[in-house]
Amino acid sequence: MTRNPNVRNGFDPVIITFYERLLLSLPKHLRRYHSILKSSLLRRCFIFSEELLLPGDLMHILCRKYFVTQQVLNLLEQGGEQVVNLGAGFDHVGAYLSQKGIQVYELDRSSMIGEKSTFIRKEAMDNSHLHFVSCDVEQARISEVLSNYPMFDSNKKTVFIAEGFFDYLEVNTVKQVIADVKTLNPDNTLVSTFFSLDELNVFYRWIFKAGVSVVGETLKSTLTRNEYVQLLEKLGMKIETEITASDMEYKFVKQLGLELPVMKGFYIFQSV
Repeated sequence: MTRNPNVRNGFDPVIITFYERLLLSLPKHLRRYHSILKSSLLRRCFIFSEELLLPGDLMHILCRKYFVTQQVLNLLEQGGEQVVNLGAGFDHVGAYLSQKGIQVYELDRSSMIGEKSTFIRKEAMDNSHLHFVSCDVEQARISEVLSNYPMFDSNKKTVFIAEGFFDYLEVNTVKQVIADVKTLNPDNTLVSTFFSLDELNVFYRWIFKAGVSVVGETLKSTLTRNEYVQLLEKLGMKIETEITASDMEYKFVKQLGLELPVMKGFYIFQSV
C-alpha cells in the first residue's frame, strides 16, 4: 500500500523507511514480493483479491499503525515519560520513538526478541533508549519482569501499547496484563487494539482465523467489544478514547483519497 504516494504521505518517512528495510531483510523467497508489487497492475489485483476475501483487512493494518503511533505521540506530549510495547514483534514504534530520545521497552518472547534485536543492530538503529526485554506473558507477570529490569522506572508515567496483542491471549492472561499495567503505576495509560469477531459474518470470520493460523498464531480471545470494555472498567481502567472502524475510514482512509473500508469489529482504545 505504501507504493501509493498518498499513503506514503500519510506517514512519517522514517516509518516508511523502517518497513522498507525490514522487507529487504526477509529471506529471498519472501522478499520477492517487494519487487513484484512495484507493478501498479499487480498491486490492484492484490488489493482486489484481498478485499474480496476479507473486506477492510488491508486498511485496518494501515490504520492501526497510524492511529496507535499518533495516540502514543500525543500521550508523550501530555506527560508520558516512557513506553512499553507488549508483544512488539517487528513493529516500528521502538526504533522510531527511541531515536526521538524516548525510553522504549520492547517485550516479547525470547525468540522474537533475538530476531528483532539482530535486525535493529544490523540496520544501525540501536541506541541507548531502546531496550529489548524477554517476557512470555503466559508464563510471567509483566510487573515482575519490568520491576526487575534495571533501566525501567515504575515511578515514571508509562504508555503501554498492546497492538494486536490481546487477541492471542486467554481472557485470564488479558486480565493479568491489564491489572499489571495499573499495579506498576496508577497513572499509566494503555493503548490497545481489539477485534470483536462477532461483528464479522461466519465466512469472513473463518477467513480471518485461517489467515492468522497461516503465520503460526491462534486467536484465543473470545471477548466481544462490550465484554472487553466491561473488563477494562472492572479492572479500574477508564476509557478516554475509542476509535471505531468508521472513525478510521472518515479520519484517515478517506483523507488519503482511498475508497476502501476498514474491517468491521476493529477498535482502538486509550484507557487510564
